[in-house]
Amino acid sequence: MSRNKNKPVYRKRRGETLAEKADRHILYEQAVQCVETEIDMVDETFQTLRGRTATTIREDFCGTANTSCEWVGRRETNLAFAVDLDDDVLDWGRLHNVTRLNDSGSNRIVLFCDDVLKVETPAVDMVLAMNFSYQVFKTRQTLCEYFRTVRDALVDEGVLFMDA
Repeated sequence: MSRNKNKPVYRKRRGETLAEKADRHILYEQAVQCVETEIDMVDETFQTLRGRTATTIREDFCGTANTSCEWVGRRETNLAFAVDLDDDVLDWGRLHNVTRLNDSGSNRIVLFCDDVLKVETPAVDMVLAMNFSYQVFKTRQTLCEYFRTVRDALVDEGVLFMDA
């Protein structure tokens, strides 16, 4: 028996692999996010907790602002403020998500390239910190600072939503 029979055969790569061709932002949105369900949940929960309909959100660690786009697309009275540190990802979100909204919708979403600990936005009904992004805060002190910042960003009886 020849030893070569058990040796794996490797093909020479021709061109880009599927992984190299893929858009990481699209893959993330498809694999991790279900913005329709997320917005259903926060909208219904806010209504149940506060007895009124929310109209404003701040999406912290927004990435491509996909959730904010879903929010403003729900009702013509909805406004969204989306915050992320990565300008390249925000630019991708502007190009691929915000532009899909009609003029009214795209005028009701504001993207901030800023630190969620320092950003100043108008007071909102809800702050969303989803997909465990807040785990970037490695110390109790920094996490508490984030909670104080969020409290200051909420209207009276506003709600912070985090997945845990």
